Amino acid sequence: MSAFTKIIKGAAVSLVVAVAVSCVFARRVVGTDMAWTLQPGDLVWVFPSTIQRGDLVQLADPFDPTRQVLRRAIAGEGQTVLMDNDGVRVDRKRLRQMEMGRTETHRVLKEVQWSKPPARANRWFVRRLLEPVRWEMDHKIEVPEGHWYLLADDRDGALDSRWWGPVPASEITGVARLRVSIADFWRAPTVGEGASDWREPLEVLLIEE
Repeated sequence: MSAFTKIIKGAAVSLVVAVAVSCVFARRVVGTDMAWTLQPGDLVWVFPSTIQRGDLVQLADPFDPTRQVLRRAIAGEGQTVLMDNDGVRVDRKRLRQMEMGRTETHRVLKEVQWSKPPARANRWFVRRLLEPVRWEMDHKIEVPEGHWYLLADDRDGALDSRWWGPVPASEITGVARLRVSIADFWRAPTVGEGASDWREPLEVLLIEE
């Protein structure tokens, strides 16, 4: 077998594997819970993986188990969460927010979770109504062992741990590690694990097989 033939066969096998993976793991976004990060029509690939703060994770909607949804893991076991109208505090440290722009109905904000070197800061986009829903906890929430506190990126338009409470890690079925979409003002067309260029508009996440 010639070297060229081996290359062609290798490429063919890689293509078949890629198609198979796409068929098994690809999910299409059909809602706006995770806007601005995810938009309807986006494709995301969800894999079993260790969860890190800032990850987009998949689970069955606690209020409607027939729906699969994505939410952002904001805090893990032993951490505390306190929310007010100015944002989110985890272990008393506020997630930094910077306004990136506006649509007719929403503000698009970059939210940053800082990490000590060598870890990189996590960045993502959230959206708030121009006249945001007034929200303030009267006490901080401590995340129990084996649980995660999850938030929607559409902070005024979707349900999350503010209603569900912390979610058992056992109910999380995977982590979104790749997103493919049409590029727009805030978003690059493809973002993978470890990338910081989630330049996206605001919409949330209901996903379908």
